[in-house]
Amino acid sequence: MNTEKIKEEVQLSLGIAKGSLFKKPEFGHRFKELARVPASENTRSRAETYACEALQWMLDYKHLRSVTADATYKDNDKLLVHVECVAYNGDVIEFSRFVEVGDVHNS
Repeated sequence: MNTEKIKEEVQLSLGIAKGSLFKKPEFGHRFKELARVPASENTRSRAETYACEALQWMLDYKHLRSVTADATYKDNDKLLVHVECVAYNGDVIEFSRFVEVGDVHNS
């Protein structure tokens, strides 16, 4: 699989909520689960976990060699989740997206 196709699959996996695809309900991310939880270290860690989970299928199918995720708060209610993937050909694929979470003032 070429790098451009892998990039598309990473973007799709991190851009579609789990359960959105009728024929593949297990496909996608769980970020929407964070929308109502307080912004905390645990929430930040969960966002990283959810990003890696969304791409696990690509590791299983040997499209990717590794996946790492890092989430940082950009506002009281917004995380920036950055994912770095390494394809089997050695190419590095990066993707970032914002994830809304509960406000720290409500925690």
